[in-house]
Amino acid sequence: MTAFKGLKIRHKLFAVFVLSNILLIVSMWQVFQWSFDRGFVSYATERDRDFLEQMANRTANLYIYYDDWYFLVQESRMEREWHKAKLENLRDLVPPPSTPNLDLIYPSQYYRQRFLLFDLQKRPIIGSTPFASAETHAVKVDDRVVGYVGLRSIRELVQDQTLRFVKQQGEAFLLISAFMLAIAALLTWPLAQWLSRPLCSMRMATKKLSAGRFDTRIEVKGTDELADLSCDFNHLACTLENTREARKRWVADTAHELRTPVAILRGEIEAMQDGIIKVTPESLASLQHETIHITRLIDDLNQLSMHDVGSLNYDMEELELNDIVEQAVQTMTFPFNEAGLEIEFEDLESKPIKMTGDADRLHQLFSNLINNSLKYTNAPGKLKVSLSKQSKKAVILFEDSAPGVSEEEKERIFEQFYRIENSRNRATGGRGLGLAICTNIVNGHQGKINAYHSPIGGLGIKIELPLN
Repeated sequence: MTAFKGLKIRHKLFAVFVLSNILLIVSMWQVFQWSFDRGFVSYATERDRDFLEQMANRTANLYIYYDDWYFLVQESRMEREWHKAKLENLRDLVPPPSTPNLDLIYPSQYYRQRFLLFDLQKRPIIGSTPFASAETHAVKVDDRVVGYVGLRSIRELVQDQTLRFVKQQGEAFLLISAFMLAIAALLTWPLAQWLSRPLCSMRMATKKLSAGRFDTRIEVKGTDELADLSCDFNHLACTLENTREARKRWVADTAHELRTPVAILRGEIEAMQDGIIKVTPESLASLQHETIHITRLIDDLNQLSMHDVGSLNYDMEELELNDIVEQAVQTMTFPFNEAGLEIEFEDLESKPIKMTGDADRLHQLFSNLINNSLKYTNAPGKLKVSLSKQSKKAVILFEDSAPGVSEEEKERIFEQFYRIENSRNRATGGRGLGLAICTNIVNGHQGKINAYHSPIGGLGIKIELPLN
């Protein structure tokens, strides 16, 4: 494994492909050798058994004629002496002896070399192979066993020939395997490079991404796992790019929001120092108003940052959602009446809706949404708040009257510091963080919040909170 550490992935893929081919070739050769040996011997043994029965019948007929085994023993001895003489005098043409009875029993030279004969007590008469080591068949005359004919094991006879044949086949197989392995290597190397190319591209793109070039993208080709990985990389790069832009925008918006009240404070204080503005309760009240505006802005930013880092605590307990919504509506009834607006609460459930949540945070959520409508709804106008239960979730709707919002603005109103450039603008005193805080509180309760066009001409906010 240490040798592979310094290799690139295309080299590793190439090595894996080549080693797999070698292992496959070796396995195929072992299976072929085992199958050939077993199949050949089994086939030859079955042939021997079929032929032995014929040999036994022919031998029985001869035994009836001669009434002993001497005729076969004599012919077998003459044949052995002829073979011995032929081997000792290779240049002489020694005519073979006449063996009509042996020729009748086994005319094939293949079987003549293996022929065995045993007497009634299973002692060898022709051949020296033990009875238990040979394929045998009883010789019967009038249903009486007079001896046994047999054949030497095919394994003993063809062992040398088989080994030579197997060796020849092995050499041929190795040559063919080497040729096929060379072809596989030639095909595998470009394949390994082709497979590693997307990974190399991703490696280069990752380096660019780590260097801050978030506009880096990878060309997606195909539909396999590498293509999915490329899509995920592009999605990550897009997310990082959007996050960087959002961070820049957030810093700029925060600086802008703080600059205005601080500039007002500085201007009024310098005017008081220069004597342009007298220090009066009215001028001090103006300073206090700007200070309160800065304090609220800092508190809102602190809440958002605490939620983002996960340190905003939620005191979860079982509560009745109906009471919290109704209390938030009642708290804002007087400011609505003073602004010439109407607020209406409609509880569509006859029984209390129970859930697990933070009562203070939920009250803050509903108050922020009601206060948002108070600031941005034209008088005379109306806000309708309704509470209902759908399946295993509570649904709270906030629907106010004109002015409304455009489709594009509707998708962005939950962004930090975002304000709509119409009558729903900064003139009413909003900081552009209220709906962002509402989103965090809803997320903290595992719920959902979204905006839509109100049926009565303004903005609609829908909140879904999971129940117990």
